Amino acid sequence: MFIIVANKGMRSWISGIFDNETTAERYIDTIPDELKEFQQRIELDNLNYPFYIVERDGFQFLTQDEVIAVLEQTEATEDEDEVHFNLYTIESDYRPRMPGTDYMGILRHEHVTNEFMQWYKVEGIDFLYRRGILYSK
Repeated sequence: MFIIVANKGMRSWISGIFDNETTAERYIDTIPDELKEFQQRIELDNLNYPFYIVERDGFQFLTQDEVIAVLEQTEATEDEDEVHFNLYTIESDYRPRMPGTDYMGILRHEHVTNEFMQWYKVEGIDFLYRRGILYSK
């Protein structure tokens, strides 16, 4: 898997995800020069669609089993409004309309909050299937 991660100041985003190196390189060529300096290509072996991104102090790229382990280790906090992390389900290649920019909001994602965790603790993995986070049992 070839992932284009951008870092500009305090902001970070994923500006592209590709399962083919040539496609990733062609995409990088379309990024405007003023944004290219912020982009970094990451190559991850042994990761296939679907996979998951946990956004919390950076990005973690995880398999289904690994994301379940992260959820199992997440505990509710006293702050009811806290977002523990954002969880993205990646099913296919992703490229924003404007190359190099942050359009991560269009990716299938969940804000993992205390309420999300309460549902998960009660219903377990079935909750993740019902929400469309997981696909195959």
